[in-house]
Amino acid sequence: MRFSQVFLKDKNFIEKIINFLEVKENDIFIEVGPGDGEITKEIIKRGAIVIAIEIDYNLFKVLKEKFYLVLNKKLFLFNEDFLKFNIDNLSWSKFRFFSNLPYHITHNALFKIIDNKEKFLDIHIMVQKEVANKIIKEKNYLSYLINYHFDVKELLVLPPNVFYPKPKVFSSFLGLLPKDNFLEKSLEEKLFNIIKISFKNRRKKLKNILKFVPKEYENKRPEELSLNDFINLVYALKF
Repeated sequence: MRFSQVFLKDKNFIEKIINFLEVKENDIFIEVGPGDGEITKEIIKRGAIVIAIEIDYNLFKVLKEKFYLVLNKKLFLFNEDFLKFNIDNLSWSKFRFFSNLPYHITHNALFKIIDNKEKFLDIHIMVQKEVANKIIKEKNYLSYLINYHFDVKELLVLPPNVFYPKPKVFSSFLGLLPKDNFLEKSLEEKLFNIIKISFKNRRKKLKNILKFVPKEYENKRPEELSLNDFINLVYALKF
């Protein structure tokens, strides 16, 4: 596929995802990459409004024809790149977010979601299982970034055969619930600079990566620190 989309076709898994979404009447969803609209249809059927952003013009045309009865009523359709899409231009202020994220934009899409976190009530995304593991089970820059901003749950694991075209990897369906930011912006920036520098040198001890490291952290390596440990370093380090 041109934009690395894979479409969920298995009705049982579609139903499971809809159940996890707990769609309510008049919910307003931003859906990125609706594809042929199978999940879009189920969301609309339950009374929600969907703002669908589809980069592929051929799929955009399919969606226009398929949903012509509800266009600009229950479905607002944009043939745009989500990474360049200005959410501020939408009439509403608060959204729910759903996407079967195309593999090649996953990381950049996550960064955009973080940048717009205050606009989302919740986020549900399908990603490669490998990406889900990096976020949930591993210690790295991405996992600390996501877990600082969101409570994350893996809700479902999907095998390759439920998609078309069939990918080579398993996928995970994640639920992300925004957290309140507890550091001011300048300290947040410092936190993630410290984490980024640390994980670029992940095999070294902190005393060989950062200046003025408190004694209790000097001989630790980045993977030995929790998010709270890094937050403690924000206040301790002259950075």
